[in-house]
Amino acid sequence: MIKNKKGQLWNVVVLVGGLIGLVLICVGIMLGWGALKSATDVIIPEFNSIGQVTDNINISEYTEKTLTPTSSIIDNIGLIIGMIYILGILGLMTFAFIARNNMNGWLIAFFLASVLLLIAACIFASNAYEDFHNNNDEIGLILQSATLASFLIIYSPEIMTMVAFIAGIILFTGNREEQYYV
Repeated sequence: MIKNKKGQLWNVVVLVGGLIGLVLICVGIMLGWGALKSATDVIIPEFNSIGQVTDNINISEYTEKTLTPTSSIIDNIGLIIGMIYILGILGLMTFAFIARNNMNGWLIAFFLASVLLLIAACIFASNAYEDFHNNNDEIGLILQSATLASFLIIYSPEIMTMVAFIAGIILFTGNREEQYYV
C-alpha cells in the first residue's frame, strides 16, 4: 500500500499547468510579435532613408549595422515560437515519463478535470488568436505569414487533447510501488 501520497498531485499540476501556460504564452508572444514586426517594417526603411545628418553621423549606416540584423531575427520569430511550442510539448511528455506512477482514482479524476480546463483554455486562446489571424490588416497578414506557429495555435485544442490523452496513459500506467517492497 502506498503510504506517502503528498507528492502525487504535483505531477498532474505541473503537466497540465505547463500545457496551459505553453499555449497562452505562445499566443501572447505571437500577438506581440505581430505588432513589433509591423512597427519594424515601417521604422527600418524610414531610418535607412534619413541618410547623413551631420558630417560625422550617418543614420543609414548605423541602421544597416544594428537594426537590419535585428530585423532578420524579428522576421523569424514565428518559426522560433513554433519550435518552442513543439519542444515544450516534448518536454512535458518527457516529464510524464519521469513522473509516471500507478496513482489513486481521485488523482485520475483530478487529471481529467484538469484536461477539460486545458481544452477550454485552448479553445479560448485559439478563437482569440484566430480573430487576429483572419483579419486582412497588417497584423493579420503578418500572423498568416507565420504558418507553423499559426497552425499550432489554431489547432491547439486538437493537439492538446491528443497530448493530454497520451500523457494520461503514460502518467497512470507506471509500476506499483508495492511490488518492490519486501
